[in-house]
Amino acid sequence: MAVSVDEAQAQEACSVYSVVSGDTLSQIASRAEVRGGFQRLFDANRDVLSSPNRIEIGQQLKIPCADGSLPSSGASAAVVEAPAEPAPVTSAPSRPLRIATATGYAPFTDEDLPGGGMITRMVDRSMELGNPDQEYDLIFINDWGSHLETLLPVGAIDMAFPWFKPDCDRVENLGPSSAYRCTDFNHSDAFYEIFVDFYTLNGSEYANAQSASDLFGARICRPEAWFVFDLEALELVEPNITYVTTVSQQGCIELLKNGEVDVMTYDALPAEEDIREAGMVDQVATIEPLRGTVTSHIFVSKNNAFANEALPIINAGLEQLRLSGEWFNIVRESIQETVEN
Repeated sequence: MAVSVDEAQAQEACSVYSVVSGDTLSQIASRAEVRGGFQRLFDANRDVLSSPNRIEIGQQLKIPCADGSLPSSGASAAVVEAPAEPAPVTSAPSRPLRIATATGYAPFTDEDLPGGGMITRMVDRSMELGNPDQEYDLIFINDWGSHLETLLPVGAIDMAFPWFKPDCDRVENLGPSSAYRCTDFNHSDAFYEIFVDFYTLNGSEYANAQSASDLFGARICRPEAWFVFDLEALELVEPNITYVTTVSQQGCIELLKNGEVDVMTYDALPAEEDIREAGMVDQVATIEPLRGTVTSHIFVSKNNAFANEALPIINAGLEQLRLSGEWFNIVRESIQETVEN
């Protein structure tokens, strides 16, 4: 018999968990309150998982017990059933919601991709599933900066995606432009999660770093046009470290190879591919204790009552998307379409 969400989550610690569509290691570890988070969960399941970035529906994961031991092989697997909830509504749906994204960010959003890209498809379906009676217009406005700087604050659009959300619990560490994402906007549940890793050369004084403060004094490369709010939250800012942020991903690798920076950091999946293409797999070490995650969301202005009332529609639809398996199908299809194109 299927169990409720609360019951399933209560059983996860010291049990075996069956992965469902939309799960990530971070989410599973958080729900089960695994000490050491997703990294400890990954370490406990290296016989099943080849990468913390890749889990499959139906995989049986051992959830560590409170004392750090692992459950017996005979432990039963938890299964999650979607709760029945009424469709959220806005109090005054006097006009369609205006939901904006922009092109050129494959596979996530791009006008030339089927359905507008991965997250565009997710947003579209989340609205349909959350409340099919709520009208909305999904539009491309190809000036990314205008979304948060102008269009959301003045109400020209109601929602914008996909935007990465800083750690708003550490807003005091953030620079003004990063803190603005916390102080002036509310956010949907996460549509997608990326892993962000730190890399250094084998034998570097930073190869055994255990915490962000162990990188103080380092020269760190973060590719141009990338966010830096995750580094700000960890206090990896001037003068604690020296930034290099005006080069491409490949530029960071070259600087690391030539000893001109000590550490490079960005999205783990393209970073690992870039390292392979550069022929540096045997030269580069991943600083695993510093691995982090960043999530992308829909943003709405805190001053837009209509948009804030509509956020539960998005979240309810996204939850259905995950539990039904459609979220996973969209991810798989979108990545395949991007590779083929």
